[in-house]
Amino acid sequence: MKPVTAPIAIVLTAALALAGCFYPPQIPPPSADHDRVRLELPYDLAWDAVNEVIKQNNYNVRAQDPTHGIVEAQGTSFTLQDADCGEFRTLGGRFVVDPTAASSAEYNFRLKADGPEASIVEVESTYVAPLTVPFHPPSSTVCVSRGVDEARLLDQVREQAAQERRPIYRKSLP
Repeated sequence: MKPVTAPIAIVLTAALALAGCFYPPQIPPPSADHDRVRLELPYDLAWDAVNEVIKQNNYNVRAQDPTHGIVEAQGTSFTLQDADCGEFRTLGGRFVVDPTAASSAEYNFRLKADGPEASIVEVESTYVAPLTVPFHPPSSTVCVSRGVDEARLLDQVREQAAQERRPIYRKSLP
């Protein structure tokens, strides 16, 4: 009987070369100052502005706590311009992890009063993309935000805040 170790070794080496390795995102997350805006608007109107922006973007509200100023919303998708999801390295080259339709985007808005007539709004994005590595069970990876979505959302909150007004109540005539 002839030893079959050489063909098995070649097959195993080829399989390992094709499988490659996953390297997580390398970019640092945006600074906290980048994800914050101060509005010259009382807390309740800032709360309304944030909720209107969430509605305009068709995000699903997952949790709200106006007492503590927290709104958690889920978006539909994101792109490589929004987040770094890492990369695969194989003998064939480097391949970035591309978000798919199964990816998810979570947005955490935090509001707090900054005196009686001003508010601070912060937003933090969390992205998760499915990760399929050959010869490994399916998993997911947390992507690092590039700060693009946060800046866009804060701009929308600023624009919406400029439109927010208290309702004017008028006495009805008998």
